[in-house]
Amino acid sequence: MSAVATGVHAVAYPASIDVNTSAFNPPCDGDPNAVVPKMQAAAVAAYGRLGHAATGFTGAAFTRAATLTRTVNDWGYYVHSHGDYYWHSGDSRRYTGFREDSGDCVQSVIFSKDIKAKRAGRQSNLVFVSTCHAADSNTTMPDAFAIAKTKSIGSSSQGPEFYVGYLGVQWDTDEWIFEQRYWNALANDRSVGAAFDIAMLGAFNHAGFDADWWGTYAWSGLAGPITICPRCI
Repeated sequence: MSAVATGVHAVAYPASIDVNTSAFNPPCDGDPNAVVPKMQAAAVAAYGRLGHAATGFTGAAFTRAATLTRTVNDWGYYVHSHGDYYWHSGDSRRYTGFREDSGDCVQSVIFSKDIKAKRAGRQSNLVFVSTCHAADSNTTMPDAFAIAKTKSIGSSSQGPEFYVGYLGVQWDTDEWIFEQRYWNALANDRSVGAAFDIAMLGAFNHAGFDADWWGTYAWSGLAGPITICPRCI
């Protein structure tokens, strides 16, 4: 199923919001999870406010094939799923990746190399990978979206791009706390970097929660190739 598309630049700047509901609910997981749908709805709304044509996909609509078809045109991207540094048997090496939903418990891995091949170096805006290990030091996911693993701070800029991910193993409840703070800060005209700092403030349920970012700290997050931030702080 998919959510209604939102955003001012509905034709020009699509953003896919992929959320793996099946993995975090029975029968794939023993406990029902009410947080995941909230994460999807919040991300769709947030990308819409940034000017994207944001559409949510879950269940049978979030498959490896569908994601790789959509990524060719996506300017923004959000995913919540299981993620890791998965072994790729064909290449005899590991890549960062995440699991599709597919409406079942099989859930094939979407590797960073798959996304990179489809996007072929095209520009990305805000990419939020809400999975475990998405921002580990060895992550290969930012490169899939042509985002350099550098932090451009102050007057330094690498263009309108920003990547957010989690370090190590994290829990949905902490990720949801972080994401609410992050989206709210962006809605209050904070830059993508300042919103990250705000989201890290305050308590989390687990002391080991951590996240990281790469991109242009002072960028507004608004969709498209060139944007102006109202306050950029």
